[in-house]
Amino acid sequence: MIRTYRETDLEEMLRIWYDASVIAHSFVSASFWASQKSAMKEMYLPLAENYVCEQEGQVSGFISLVGESVCALFVAPEAQGKGIGKALLEHAKTLKGRLSLNVYKDNEKATRFYESRGFKAAGEEVDEHTGCLQLLMEWE
Repeated sequence: MIRTYRETDLEEMLRIWYDASVIAHSFVSASFWASQKSAMKEMYLPLAENYVCEQEGQVSGFISLVGESVCALFVAPEAQGKGIGKALLEHAKTLKGRLSLNVYKDNEKATRFYESRGFKAAGEEVDEHTGCLQLLMEWE
């Protein structure tokens, strides 16, 4: 079930974000992700429009939107490969007429996922925080 985020979901969302980030971004130091936990908890997640996928009373993934921008899409590592990310992204598509996002170019699994969902690369930029190349991807 996809539903609007509740404040009580925040700790589990933070855990999912951190665990999935460390695994998906092996090209970025785990200490970087650890250094971002407070900002995610106190600023980024509370300010976004968040939707969670809940299964058997447990949050298994979430998507965060700011306007038409997908700022975060993360699925708990133990729940990946079960269609949760796809369902969350499709939910966002029904809410918005178009979507854009940034994804690390070296995160080939995520890049392929977004391409399979109809996103097209529209540019590249270097992430000022990590120095890694990001792709700007868009869906209409």
